[in-house]
Amino acid sequence: MATFRKFAFPDGATAEKLLAESLQPLDFAVQVGEIDKAVCVDILFHDTCPEPLAAFVVWPEPCGVHSFSGWEEQYAADHQEFATPSK
Repeated sequence: MATFRKFAFPDGATAEKLLAESLQPLDFAVQVGEIDKAVCVDILFHDTCPEPLAAFVVWPEPCGVHSFSGWEEQYAADHQEFATPSK
């Protein structure tokens, strides 16, 4: 199942290295730019997020300035499930 995630890397070199090692041919990455001194990238994975990238996932609320058209609802559901602390 496809997965949309947002990432914040500490610098461009880290982002480039991990993306080169982790992205598959059908994954689609959009470099959002630098936000709060982090290199931000949005990725629509053909499958799930690879483990090496998982530590860099961020959950801006709402969806941030960029999203993949049609993925906003899924992002909101994933945000609720993975980013919202349980009570």
